[in-house]
Amino acid sequence: MPTRNELKELAKLRLEEAETLFDAGLYDGAVYVCGYVIEFALKARICKLLDTDEYPSTGKFKSIYAVHDFEQLLVLSGLKKKSSLAHVDLHTNWSLIIPWSPEMRYKPKGSISKDEAEQILNAIRDKPNGVYRWIMKYW
Repeated sequence: MPTRNELKELAKLRLEEAETLFDAGLYDGAVYVCGYVIEFALKARICKLLDTDEYPSTGKFKSIYAVHDFEQLLVLSGLKKKSSLAHVDLHTNWSLIIPWSPEMRYKPKGSISKDEAEQILNAIRDKPNGVYRWIMKYW
């Protein structure tokens, strides 16, 4: 299983990949990869909270931690209350990304417009209230 530092590096890499896909006009792929930026960032935060080097997603912990659901990961990360107290822009950004799921990989080409992809990309990377940037403060 990935370590906390590997999850941080993967989140950063996935953001770079999402930006590259967006620049190439591959908006569906850009949004799909954006989801993993947030998932990996939250999982890195969970490692910090649990004071463990590796993300606990095997054995008896699998049913709890081997998830892709942002709301569940937010609770597991201990950031749910902090998010409710955060700036209104963070709430707006969360609302843009919360519908993400790994099942998006089955959507046909052209399901996401350029404007939608740009909004989602900005929702995760904008400073200081982009979701990814916000999670980074706590990981």
